[in-house]
Amino acid sequence: MEIKQLEYFRAIVEAGTISGAARELHMTQPPLSYQIKMMEEELKVSLFLRGTKRITLTEAGKTLYEQAEKILTLTELTKSEVLKSSQATTLHIGMTPSTVSMMSDYLQQFARRYPQIRFDIHEGSTFTLKEQMENQQVDITTLRTPIALSGCEVKSLAKERLLAMAIPEYPLFEGKTSVSLHELMDQPLILSRRYQKYMLSVFEKAGVTQNIYCACEDARTALIIAEKGLGIAILPASMLKQSEKLKAWEIKDADLATEILLVWRKGRVAVEVKKFLEMMEDAKEG
Repeated sequence: MEIKQLEYFRAIVEAGTISGAARELHMTQPPLSYQIKMMEEELKVSLFLRGTKRITLTEAGKTLYEQAEKILTLTELTKSEVLKSSQATTLHIGMTPSTVSMMSDYLQQFARRYPQIRFDIHEGSTFTLKEQMENQQVDITTLRTPIALSGCEVKSLAKERLLAMAIPEYPLFEGKTSVSLHELMDQPLILSRRYQKYMLSVFEKAGVTQNIYCACEDARTALIIAEKGLGIAILPASMLKQSEKLKAWEIKDADLATEILLVWRKGRVAVEVKKFLEMMEDAKEG
């Protein structure tokens, strides 16, 4: 029994007569009657009660009609999904500046596996990308802790230390490989606003006062100001890759760390997001 035969059978039931179904299907009546006869012979049952003006289903016919509806609905859905998967679609993905390098490796692998999917990349701060996620401007994004999230699924990608960054000739760091919070106490600190509250709490717990010279919306701005020798930036270790003028030192008496998260909305997940998550899992296992 073929899908086309089920479509013919359904058309006859819905039209009420074979002649009516033939008109709907734009075919003549004899071929349609022949297909029904072939189905009855294959199933070894009668599907219709003969001798009535309008089509009347037998019990076997009623059962077949119910099953045919399910099969044809599933067939149409499958065709639609296959067609959708073959068409070019777009994954709207957000990245914080310090995660661009890491995420670009995943994007490269994803592009090889799904060349029909395009990227719309949003680069910005954690706060900006969180807002874009809430406004459904991005499908999936990297964010950094500390951050308050709700209505989202979260996957931890990595943990990263916060380091003190300054120009190599900065006086405080002469001959040192690390510094303490107490040594940073009177120094002009340059912070990303992202970590300002976190750093203030760290200094407070250590009983150390701090001198915040500048708080920036974007971590890249903090790097630029530190490159001018105006102070010490405290930023994630990966940010150092974006500057050729700065060096980094460990802060030895504080466990300063941030976590990189991959975040997407709860509920129905877009096909592109599912594929991206599956690819990341495969890359991790490989």
